[in-house]
Amino acid sequence: MKKVSLTEFLEQNGQALFQAAERMYPPLVREPRLTWGRGRKPMGAQALAITGIAEALRRDRAAFLAAEMGTGKTFMGIRAALELDPKGAFLVMCPPHLVEKWAREAQMEGAEAVVLKSLADIERLKEAKRPLFAVLSRERAKLGPGWKPATASRRILVKDERGKKTAVKVPVCPRCGGPLEWEALEGKKKASCPSCGEPAWQVTPPRREALARALRRELPRSFFRLLILDEAHEYKGGGSAQGLTAAGLISWVGRVLLLTGTLFGGYASNLYHLLTRTTPGLREEYPTESSFVAQFGRYREIYKEVEERAGYYTRRRERKSRTQEIPGISPLVLNLLIERSVFLRLPEVAEGLPPYGEEVVLVEMDEAHEKVYLPFVEGLQHAARQALAQGSKRLLAAYLQAALQGADTTWMEEEVEGIHREAMDPEYRHAKERRLVALLAGEKLKGRRAIVYVQGTEKRDQLSRLAGILEAEGFRPIVLRADTVRPEEREAWLKAQVERGGDVLLCHPRVVQTGLDLVDFPTVVFYQPEYSVYTVRQAARRSWRIGQSHPVRVVYVVYRGTIQEAALKLVAAKARSSLALEGELVEGGLVSAAEEDPTILLAKALVGAVRLTWEGEGLGLEAEALAQKAPKVPELPTLPEGRWVKTRRGRVYLPAGQPVLFLPE
Repeated sequence: MKKVSLTEFLEQNGQALFQAAERMYPPLVREPRLTWGRGRKPMGAQALAITGIAEALRRDRAAFLAAEMGTGKTFMGIRAALELDPKGAFLVMCPPHLVEKWAREAQMEGAEAVVLKSLADIERLKEAKRPLFAVLSRERAKLGPGWKPATASRRILVKDERGKKTAVKVPVCPRCGGPLEWEALEGKKKASCPSCGEPAWQVTPPRREALARALRRELPRSFFRLLILDEAHEYKGGGSAQGLTAAGLISWVGRVLLLTGTLFGGYASNLYHLLTRTTPGLREEYPTESSFVAQFGRYREIYKEVEERAGYYTRRRERKSRTQEIPGISPLVLNLLIERSVFLRLPEVAEGLPPYGEEVVLVEMDEAHEKVYLPFVEGLQHAARQALAQGSKRLLAAYLQAALQGADTTWMEEEVEGIHREAMDPEYRHAKERRLVALLAGEKLKGRRAIVYVQGTEKRDQLSRLAGILEAEGFRPIVLRADTVRPEEREAWLKAQVERGGDVLLCHPRVVQTGLDLVDFPTVVFYQPEYSVYTVRQAARRSWRIGQSHPVRVVYVVYRGTIQEAALKLVAAKARSSLALEGELVEGGLVSAAEEDPTILLAKALVGAVRLTWEGEGLGLEAEALAQKAPKVPELPTLPEGRWVKTRRGRVYLPAGQPVLFLPE
C-alpha cells in the first residue's frame, strides 16, 4: 500500500472530510449578526467570530476564543460581551500590564470601564453606568494580606554540656501556654497550637483583602453577566493561587469567556482544569487528572522487576509499574471544544497583511573559539552522561544552560561543578556577534528597527555585552529588563524610546511576550534559543499584527553543530504540534509532540543519545529521537486484534498490531 503524507491526504479528501464534519457539527452561525452600533468596525473574520462567541455564550456557560497573536482578542472579547448583553456588567481578569489596555479599549467601544485596585473601586461599580467593564489584575485578584508567626514566649532553664543552667526563650501558645515548635511556625503553612487550636500567626501589612474575595462579599451573584479571562492558559493550574482564584470567579459569575493565543501547551493535563471548571458534569465523568489523561492524552507504562524475600530460603520477583504522561493529545478532545470554540488565524482578520517569514541562520564557530568551547562541552557531556545513567536530574539544568549560553559568553569564565572554561579576550567578537551586527546593519540600511531576544540577563549578561557592541557600531540600543519599567508602563516607555531614536530593542522574550504591539520593530532576532513553545510563539508575533505595514522577518541565530541547534529543532517540533490543536494540521497530527520534557531531551542531545533532525524549510521541523549504543531489544509480540485493557489510569484501547510488553489480566 502506498503511503501518503497528511498534506497529500487532505488535498485528496479534504472537501469530503469538511462536509462530513459539518454534518456532524453544524455551525452555530454562518453569517455575522451584529447589533452593537458604537465603536470600531470589525475587520475580516472578527465579525463572524464575535457573533459565534455571543451565540455560544447564550447556549452554554463557557466559550473559548483561541486566536492567534495580533488578531484583536481584547476587541473581540469586549464586543462579544456587548452583543450578549448591551446593558450588562462584565468582569475582566487579566495580567497586570494589560489592565489599562482593557479599560482603554472598552471605553473606545462606548462602554464604561472601572479599574479595580481597592475596595473603594468596588463601591463605584454599584453606581456606574451600563454597559460596564470592571477590569481586575490577576495579582490584585488573588493577593491578600501577608502573615507571620505570632506566639507568646516563656523563659526556661536549660543545661549545657557542662551542666551549667542558662535561661532561654521558647515559643508558647498565647492562649493555653502550651509549647510550639519553631520548625512548624517557620514553615510555608499557617500553624496552630496542637493543644487548643489557637492560630499561631498574625496578619502583616499591607492589610489588604484579595479583591476576588471582596467582590463576592460586596456584590450579588447576578451583578456580572460574564467573566472574561484573558491569557486563559495561565489559569490551567489545579492548585496554583491564580488557578483557584479563576475557578472561584467562574463559579460565582456562572458564565465565562476564555481568551488565549496558545490554548495547548503539549500535554493533555494542560486542558483538564480549564475544561472541568467550565464544563458541567465533566468532573463527574473524569474525577481526576489522570483519568482525563488516560482518555485524551498520551502516557507510557514503566515496569520494574523487584526481587523480594518470600521465605527463609526463597525469593520472589514482583513486577511493579508506574505511569508517566508524555506530550500529545487525542483529536477526541475536540468533542469538548468544538461546539463552543472559535479558532482564528491572523490572515483571516487582516486583509493585505504584509508577509511573515522565519529563517534559521547556522553560524560556524571560529577555530580559536572552538578550542576553548569544545573541551568545556566535553566535560559537560561526561557529567550529563553520568547523571542520566544514575537517573539524577539535579544538575541537568545547570549543565544545559552552561552549554547553551557558554557558546556566546566568550568574555567570561565558566565553571559548573568543577568543569572549567577560561575567558577569552573581552575585545574578541565571536562569529555570532559579528553575524548579528551585519544582520542589523543590513536592516538599518532599509530603515527597519529590530528586536533581539536573549536568554542571558543576569549571571551571563548578554544585554550589557550586546548593548556595548551595538553602540560602538553606531546603533542606539534600547535595553529592557524585567525591572526597568513596570509591566503596565512598558508600551508607553517603548514608544518614548523609539521617538528618541532607539533602533534595536534588547530584552528577554518573556518580558514582551504578551500584550505589547511592537509594530515599530519589523525584524525579530532570537539570538539565543528559547524552548518554551508558549514563549516562542507569543514573542515571535509581537511585530506581525494589525497595523504592521512592513514585511516581518524572524531570524533564529545559532551555532551549527552545538546544543543550541538541538534546542532550536526541539522547539520547532513542539510548535508544530501545538499549532495542530488550533487547526494548523501538519505532518504527524495532534500527537507528534516531542516525547520528553525539554530538559531531559536536550540533556540526551548533549551527550549524543538523541539526534534531532531538520525536516522541510524554515521551522517546519520534527524531532526524531534515535538511541545510540543502546542494547538490542528483541522484537515485541503484537496483538492479533484490538482489545481493552485495565491500567492504573483506567481502561485503554490497544489497536491490532500494537507491540506489547505486558498485558494485565
